Amino acid sequence: MGYLYLVGYVLFVGVASFLMKFAMKTLSAYQINVLMALGMLIITLPAMYLAEKQIKFPTEGLPLGVFTGLLMAAGSLLFVFALTKMPVGLASAISTSYIVVVVLLSWIFLKEPLGVMKIVGIILTIAGVTILSF
Repeated sequence: MGYLYLVGYVLFVGVASFLMKFAMKTLSAYQINVLMALGMLIITLPAMYLAEKQIKFPTEGLPLGVFTGLLMAAGSLLFVFALTKMPVGLASAISTSYIVVVVLLSWIFLKEPLGVMKIVGIILTIAGVTILSF
């Protein structure tokens, strides 16, 4: 089921990133991000209630959760700013290099194994971003 969720993520984020370029003809990067936040609330609050039968956050996880949300929001805003200055395909290709950061931080802090296949994947990711950038 995880793969199906990821396919949905890739499709939804891909289409949304493409449509952002059109939306930015009349909306600013700030307005786009506010609308994204509104969209998150509209989608996730009902989903949270359906899945958990309540809308409640454990206080012990709140500081890290808020910090994570702020980082995601800041990253999203920077991505939208990038779209104002460069082609959407190039910005999207370069933005996927965040995967390298995730893998390296997971290896350092979560002690996840960094085998040959992951190293090859990182190299291919960087190579792919480089190729798509030119």
